[in-house]
This record gives sequence, structure tokens and C-alpha cells, in this order.
Amino acid sequence: MTHMHIPDGVLPVWLWSFGFIFMSMFLGFALYRLRTMDMKKKIPLLGALAAAMLVGMSIPILPGYHINLSVISGILMGPSLGFVAAFIANLILAFTGHGGITVIGLNTLLLGSEAVLGHTFFYLFRNRLSVFWRAASATVLTLFITSSILIGFVAASHVDPSLLHHEEDHSSGPASQGSVSTFALMVFTIGIAGWIIEAAITGAVVRFISQVKPDLLQHMLHENKDGR
Repeated sequence: MTHMHIPDGVLPVWLWSFGFIFMSMFLGFALYRLRTMDMKKKIPLLGALAAAMLVGMSIPILPGYHINLSVISGILMGPSLGFVAAFIANLILAFTGHGGITVIGLNTLLLGSEAVLGHTFFYLFRNRLSVFWRAASATVLTLFITSSILIGFVAASHVDPSLLHHEEDHSSGPASQGSVSTFALMVFTIGIAGWIIEAAITGAVVRFISQVKPDLLQHMLHENKDGR
């Protein structure tokens, strides 16, 4: 859901430049942190999860909604590799028509934030909830926050919110306050249903992995061994 399908030339220069600057800063920090990781195990996982994110973001499950799987990436790989996976997925999507080149920065910030927040919430809920509910709750909270950030980007850009979707008419124009409000209402109404679906998928996947491959979660698991 938190992926802007906006063609080049629509967003103001200051906004997409902001996206690239901050994306570069966070990506550089993430790559710096990778020096201390065991990349023999992490690189194959990075490729697999980045590919899964691409598939998820290419298939709509509700009108105007597709799953990102970025929270799963953050939980399984950590915030640094999760951010890198978000960058890879957005870069490839931009070259396949899912948004312009200029929105790579903003889209990476959105999906990268989901990986970071998902990892953080999953860790904070340790010893309080089962694996499934930790992952599901982390997903809902994360998507609520990043969806709010998305609405903020749209409001700041003063573009027509309809340009976020795959439509034949990509004509630009200033967005009225009402159109932004309508967009926000759509995000939170359709989003709630989508968040529940994605939370269920994330919870099920993370619980399954905790049972068959618990080493992928390492210190993130502190509950019962049955993984419920």
C-alpha cells in the first residue's frame, strides 16, 4: 500500500530530492553496518526476500492495495538488510513502470521504514505476545504509521492523489484539501482490511519460520518453543 506509483515530472523537485538525500544517508549507514554481519547467510536471504517483496507488490489483493512483505524482511533480516531489500525492490519496480525514477528515494524511505519499524515492534513485544501475534501486531502498527507518512508526502506535494494509482490519465494538477482528505479516508478504510490480511500473512510466515528455522530469528525469540 505504501508505494507511490507516480511518474517522473509530477512531484516537486524539493520533495523527491529530499527522498534521495535521506535514502542515501540511511542506505549508507545500513551498508556500513553490514560489515559486521555474516554475509554468507544473509545475502541469499536478502535475495529471496527482495524477490518476495517484488512479487507481493506486483499483485493487488484488494482494489488499490498490495502487500509489501517489508515487515517480514525487517523481522527476519534486521533493520539494515531490510532497508537494503526495500531499496532493491523499489529500484527494480521503478524500471518496470511501478512509479518513476524520481520516487525511488521516497518509496525506499517508506518501505525501509516498514522494515525498521516492523523489526523494532517485534522486538519490543518479546515475552508479551506469541510469535504470531507479535508479528501481526507489529505489522498493523507499522503500516498505520507508514500510511500516515504516505499521506503526509501526498499533502506536501500538492499533486492529485489519483496519480498514486495505475490510471490511464496521468495529468497532474494541484490537489485540493478535499482530495487529500478523500485519499486519506481511502487509505485508512481500504488499508485496515489490507493491514489485517498482511498481518495474518506475516504472523503465519514468522510463526512457521520460528518452528522450522528458529536460527533466522535468533535473539528475537524469547517465548515458548512451540512458537504459538
